[in-house]
Amino acid sequence: MPVILQQEIHPEKIDVEGAHGTFKANVIGEGQGWKSHTLRLFRLEPGGYTPRHRHAWEHVNYVISGKGTLRLGEEIHEISAGDFAFVPPDSEHQFKNPYDQQLEFICIVPASAAS
Repeated sequence: MPVILQQEIHPEKIDVEGAHGTFKANVIGEGQGWKSHTLRLFRLEPGGYTPRHRHAWEHVNYVISGKGTLRLGEEIHEISAGDFAFVPPDSEHQFKNPYDQQLEFICIVPASAAS
């Protein structure tokens, strides 16, 4: 089983409309032998956010460090280190970091959605 060391992970800035201060790295997926899913790492700088969007696949999230908010539909949930979240398919959602420390979380998606 491959081991990915933290210092080997280099998230790249997400440069899409509606995102700010957001970085992503695909950490474990097909290249490491996990053909069905991809584990991604997201980092949101203080004041950062992902686009408000929806897509056809679900994803599971785990907050590694920091705190922020997850909008699911019209509900806003506070999230912090140690919390889990499930985003159902076709649910409008957005992660935000309105705080003064970095928010870091894992996002697991089906392999077909991992671009």
